[in-house]
Amino acid sequence: MITPTLSAPVLLRAPADCAGDSVTLGSAPSSPAYQSAIDHLAALAGVEPSYYDVSGQHHIASTSAKAAVLQALGVTVDTLADVQAATAAWQARQAAEVVGPVVVLRRQSDDQGSWLLPLASDGLTAPLSWTITTEDGQTHQGQTAATRAGSLVGLPLAVALPDGYHALSLRSADGAISEDSRLIVAPARCWVPGSADGTTPRLWGVGAQLYSLRSERNWGMGDLADLRSLCQMTGNAGGAVVGLNPIHALFLPKPQDASPYSPNSRLFLNPLYIALDAVPEYADCPAAQKRLQDPAIAKALSVAQQADHVDYPAVATVKLAVLRDLFARFAALPADHARQQAFRAFVQTGGERLRLFAIFQTLQDRFGSDPWPCWPEDYHSPHSPQVAAVAEQQAEAVQFQLWLQFETDRQLADAAEALRVAGGSLGLYRDLAVGASPDGADVWMDPAAYVRGARFGAPPDALGPLGQDWGLPPFNPVALRAMGYGPFIDMVRANMRHAGALRIDHAMSLLRLFWIPPGLTARDGLYMSYPFDDLLGVLALESHRARCMIIGEDLGTVPAGFRERMAEENLLSYRLSYFERYESGLFKRPDTYPPLALATPTSHDLATIVGHWRGWDIALRHDLGLCGDTPDRAADEARRQEDRHLLQSALVDQGLIPADFPQEPTGNPAQEAELIAAFHRFLARSPALVMLANLDDLCGEVTQVNVPGTVSEYPNWRRRLTVSLNGLADSALFRQTVAAISAER
Repeated sequence: MITPTLSAPVLLRAPADCAGDSVTLGSAPSSPAYQSAIDHLAALAGVEPSYYDVSGQHHIASTSAKAAVLQALGVTVDTLADVQAATAAWQARQAAEVVGPVVVLRRQSDDQGSWLLPLASDGLTAPLSWTITTEDGQTHQGQTAATRAGSLVGLPLAVALPDGYHALSLRSADGAISEDSRLIVAPARCWVPGSADGTTPRLWGVGAQLYSLRSERNWGMGDLADLRSLCQMTGNAGGAVVGLNPIHALFLPKPQDASPYSPNSRLFLNPLYIALDAVPEYADCPAAQKRLQDPAIAKALSVAQQADHVDYPAVATVKLAVLRDLFARFAALPADHARQQAFRAFVQTGGERLRLFAIFQTLQDRFGSDPWPCWPEDYHSPHSPQVAAVAEQQAEAVQFQLWLQFETDRQLADAAEALRVAGGSLGLYRDLAVGASPDGADVWMDPAAYVRGARFGAPPDALGPLGQDWGLPPFNPVALRAMGYGPFIDMVRANMRHAGALRIDHAMSLLRLFWIPPGLTARDGLYMSYPFDDLLGVLALESHRARCMIIGEDLGTVPAGFRERMAEENLLSYRLSYFERYESGLFKRPDTYPPLALATPTSHDLATIVGHWRGWDIALRHDLGLCGDTPDRAADEARRQEDRHLLQSALVDQGLIPADFPQEPTGNPAQEAELIAAFHRFLARSPALVMLANLDDLCGEVTQVNVPGTVSEYPNWRRRLTVSLNGLADSALFRQTVAAISAER
């Protein structure tokens, strides 16, 4: 009898030690028979045997790397007999599946009244009884036998099904087959905005690092009231979208860990973005007002407001103290107050994951900066009696964490509404990080969904000859499927909230992810396959439900055919102009950009327009020793001189700057403003659906946000803008650049 479960498969085991990586490499056999067996088992698990890097070099995964990955998955591979037993068990599980724990069907027409349910086995001959219970509770039943359509063996279902998440039951008359699965019906492709005349619009907007926003009223760190102001400013200027860095929850006990791409949770928000003066209880909270009159607090606040970099520990200390005061004022409101009613509705909608996140945050306060694998073992499981006791005994602390999420979400919604009212037709553009910290709430809540014994990153390339190790645990594709893709669905849905567009960082992870086996380095990494078609179906369904466009960050080692599939699925390609070159090095003309794309000059990991023109990034890399074993500053500067010539030629070709525009950086603000406006006008001419101007460039910034390859050598994710939002809209550079974009869009 087949009775699949939506819980974690037995393959998985969580590391027990504090470091979060208990897998050790033994002296695995090296006989040809063992190597062949490992190759076979690794292929069953989804390990790709080889890959081509960006330069076309072929890399073959080693036996030791494959064995280490299988160990991380919880498979014993110490001997040939172990591998053979694991292979037999894996094949037996596959053979027992009729459709498996989850199946995704893609809609081909609006009135589709029949479906072919793909079967895992082509040996089924007896009719099967099926029952489908749709999301809204309707039940459909029938009985049919398997049929073949080309190479596909499937079960015909004569039923009209709505898009959504449904329950499927399959039964055979003799009782040999009894399978319950999640059935996901999804649109054929993702949602994209359209013009009234049916054509694809050409939109533009502004991208910003939220924490970097400077204003007269914020507390040394950009907040959601600043975002609201930026939304109004952008909408009033004709922009349709405002893009953000990931605003995921980070670690409140460790505010100095500021990277938005290594979050505590991708499901929830960073409460340090709350604008305190926008909290409804702020004006009527004597405790908060008294606290702010403390000379020490006032001085710390003044220093933070004037600093060139965000002092996260100082900002967190002051903000969290005042937020506790505001929460106490909120908690004293009568139960029938509108704020209390809205809070209860928010908590109810957030469900079990929100409750567990609030408990995790409370436990973090209890155990300080220790990662959760270092907590007492009784607290490693969110469902332990000890965790339940904390939730009961520290109910007020848990409520505080829930309230922080409630207020952050409310202010984010308010900013999104301000953009809509100002004419921003697309809305907020949010950014989904490619992973979450192994020490964070997401892994604690869903340990089976992650492979904590492995990390992921990027293979070696010209910019990183040793490869990149991002130190994050990968989703386990086997576990995700067994869980009906629940963690992935919840994550995508959470990040589409209050958004009209979602950027998926390292979108290739939908197809494959570069795993670094435990005990090895990125040089020994290999690619693990993911259920690409199914994940695309989930994205399409959630995209339509939220009316949220999807942008895939497709930079780096991009597999053949990936961008073509993105276009078929209505996923926008992420095009950085510095990388859009012909083989000769010439910049591609704007009319060669694909329509299904987001075009932008640069990103948080690259130099700003002015910084690139001046060669600031070259100087920094050499000063920090980031140029390899044989640095040649003169050669790098010569290449940058050539880049300036090529950019100038591209802009002259389009008639955007005069032919005698100086190629040598002069530091002349007027010339740099002309360059910035011309560069943006160049991109605005492209057919790309969205053109994004980075706020750093609209402020004329020289330094960049993040320098890859650095940790403490550079103040990553801390640099504040030199221009305040209060005067930005009236600045000559902003007006000149926006006018140039609007003239083309």
